[in-house]
Amino acid sequence: MNIVDFFKNLLNSLVGTSLERMKLINTMNQTFKDSYCSGALDRFCKVSITVGDTNYAHEMSAFFLRSGFKISIENDNNIKDSEFRDISQYILSNKPFIRQLMTLGFDTLIVTGKTSRKGMQYCLKSYTQLGGFSLE
Repeated sequence: MNIVDFFKNLLNSLVGTSLERMKLINTMNQTFKDSYCSGALDRFCKVSITVGDTNYAHEMSAFFLRSGFKISIENDNNIKDSEFRDISQYILSNKPFIRQLMTLGFDTLIVTGKTSRKGMQYCLKSYTQLGGFSLE
């Protein structure tokens, strides 16, 4: 663990991020790293917690500064819009995972490149299909 990661983890724990949220972030980051290093993925992604969109808030949302679930594509050179859509749709089509994110306080999914200005943002509650029930 480098010093930057140490401080991120420390800050996350001090500002009220639950251990379950940190475990999810760390597990996904390790899986992305392993998949990229093994050649299974062409793009190296990192997951982090960021500012969410206050317009997307629901009853379980964390404080807006901590309600965004961000997937950053680190090697975003020559990235196509379709790659952002593919990653986003894979996440958004997994209803149990969306509900898990929501119970952890996330309300916004952000898929973006590290250096490019390209990216997409989604309201998680719009993708839950709760059978007529609405989280407002």
